[in-house]
Amino acid sequence: MWSKVSNEFMREDKPYGVGDFRIYEKSVITMKLTKPETTYKPRTDEEIEAGVSLEYSESWMASPSERANRRSVRILAGELDSQISSRFEEPAQQADWWLSPNWDTIYLATGWTDRTQENIPGQRFLPQLTQLFKSTDQGQEWEKLRWPEDQNITFLRFIDAQRGYLIGWGPRVWRTRDGGDHWDELPVPEGSRNPENPRQQFDLVALGQDNVLRMAFYDHAADVSRIHALPWGEDTSEQAFTIPGHVVMDIAANTEGNVYVLATQGAPYFSLPSDERDAPRPSVVWSWNEDTLHELHEFPPELKGYALYLTPSDGLLFDGIDESSLLSRNVTAVSYDGGASWKIEDEGSSSQGAYYDVQTGTRWRVEGYSLYRREIP
Repeated sequence: MWSKVSNEFMREDKPYGVGDFRIYEKSVITMKLTKPETTYKPRTDEEIEAGVSLEYSESWMASPSERANRRSVRILAGELDSQISSRFEEPAQQADWWLSPNWDTIYLATGWTDRTQENIPGQRFLPQLTQLFKSTDQGQEWEKLRWPEDQNITFLRFIDAQRGYLIGWGPRVWRTRDGGDHWDELPVPEGSRNPENPRQQFDLVALGQDNVLRMAFYDHAADVSRIHALPWGEDTSEQAFTIPGHVVMDIAANTEGNVYVLATQGAPYFSLPSDERDAPRPSVVWSWNEDTLHELHEFPPELKGYALYLTPSDGLLFDGIDESSLLSRNVTAVSYDGGASWKIEDEGSSSQGAYYDVQTGTRWRVEGYSLYRREIP
């Protein structure tokens, strides 16, 4: 089912890694978070025989904080049959991006913290420097947009090059109608914030094909996940539905507003007592039709789902990992009857990168420097 497209994919860019890549015909563009390259001083044969330990070439390489400070994000682009080169690079330990369907416009948000700083008395976290960038020519030229450096941006969710949302710690939500020139902060759902954690985040934020922003968070008191919906143009979201006893992993919605949810059974993992964390936590797919919530399918506990897609022919695609053995394997499951039956497929050992193109129905996968593709219509 897989066809090999390249044996040399992203080989030239160091350190190794393909990043969050996208492919259209022969063109490639990717956002890649990188670590600094480290090297060691050479040892003589005598030193090797004597068991002399390796020593970093430069002193900073031995410091985890200094290595973290030298992490960066790159935007690389090129052609499959030629070299893929860097078009933009910025210091960052965290980043998210949005690429327009025609590839002209890119938004990029970065977060960087000086890990060599000492903790500030009375503050739980070190401050993070946040920046927001935009390109309108496929990453050739970049503009730094006005943005408060102390306001984190974790996710970008855009309808088109002019209209979109930013979501950050708090959680907080901002909206633009003019391509990032101006941003309006919107109220977040009641109960989504934790006064003791200023860096609280939603469990999941998704923008559907119906242009509705959906935000999910777990309500520990009620033991439910609450899913709020914010249609474009509205200022305040409303609770659409709840899912008892599950954490939301992904949401997909079509243009008619039919909503499909991938969730994991149980409360959020790190909120559980340590002796309960190894209990089976099956992945479950649900549907919501603006009136009724239906459980469509529960997968075996060893199949851990992390993404759910709508295929071009209105199928449902489950993307996850099979953890039944020591070495986990990538799996997909496809349903073409609304989630009643599923065909599970083993995609092999864990890949170095993969994504599914919901517009073309193409599944891409990278193993080593080899790039593969197959169609899931």
